[in-house]
Amino acid sequence: MATLQNHIENLRAKPHHIRKRIAFWSSFGVTALIAVFWVASMTSSGTPVQGAVAKAVDKANPPGQSLVAAVGSLFGDVRDLVMSPKKVEYGAIEVVAGER
Repeated sequence: MATLQNHIENLRAKPHHIRKRIAFWSSFGVTALIAVFWVASMTSSGTPVQGAVAKAVDKANPPGQSLVAAVGSLFGDVRDLVMSPKKVEYGAIEVVAGER
């Protein structure tokens, strides 16, 4: 039985194009495995995948409305920053040893 270290050494001895192919298919396999678990968790939670997507689409605002809200928020933040900066007051804190 070969150890993982022996397997890695065998891979290092192979030509570069073979190593790239092995790396690609290994990463593809891991990604596919993660995707399978993700989809399985979506369907096993009691909400079908299509139902979850439909709910998310229903909750989302239209793109134009979201853009207008973001621009309005940006202008409000810039206005507050330039015209009326928030006043920050610092108070003195006295620390005395032995008292709580």
